[in-house]
Amino acid sequence: MKRERGRPRATTHAAIVEAAFELFREVGFESVTMPMIAASAGIGRATVFHYFSNKAEILWYTQTDTTEEFRTNLAAQPAGVDLADGAFAAYAGIWSTHADEIAIGKEMVRTIETSSPESTGKWRAYETWSGLVHDYVMARTGLPATDTAARAVAMAIWAAIWSAATEFALTDSDSIDEHLARARAAIGGADPRVGARGGLAI
Repeated sequence: MKRERGRPRATTHAAIVEAAFELFREVGFESVTMPMIAASAGIGRATVFHYFSNKAEILWYTQTDTTEEFRTNLAAQPAGVDLADGAFAAYAGIWSTHADEIAIGKEMVRTIETSSPESTGKWRAYETWSGLVHDYVMARTGLPATDTAARAVAMAIWAAIWSAATEFALTDSDSIDEHLARARAAIGGADPRVGARGGLAI
């Protein structure tokens, strides 16, 4: 079989992911096909489909692990910590734990933000992580899941975190910390019952 681009034969999920992300960056997510990924990785089409059902599954390859890590980090925040501070620290912990994977993490976010939400499945994944922050806020405040103020705070916190991740992915910055700090400064909360300090300062 002809191997393109001089790449050694891929034998792991990670090698296929690396090949796919190179293509996402070079030609755009919508233009990439599974046969293209197989050729770039130096494997047959059947092999790439054995590992992944579609290219969106490749894009979100690490989501299961990082979702559970985010859930664990949220639960580990000290009692009494400001809700937003705790959520931001929990998210920052994911990047610091996987410092050797920052480049591919940035590329994942960049691909998500520069491609159509329908093709990447962005909103489904976004809702999953937003839901983790929502559960965290409700657990820490004891408020019902339907409480409007608590839900609004949870949504604002996650939106700010994702905004920081997006800015980080679209710049040459080596650390997400400054972007998280800027996003954290932009929100101030909305309701004293959920530990807020009076309104959104955007």
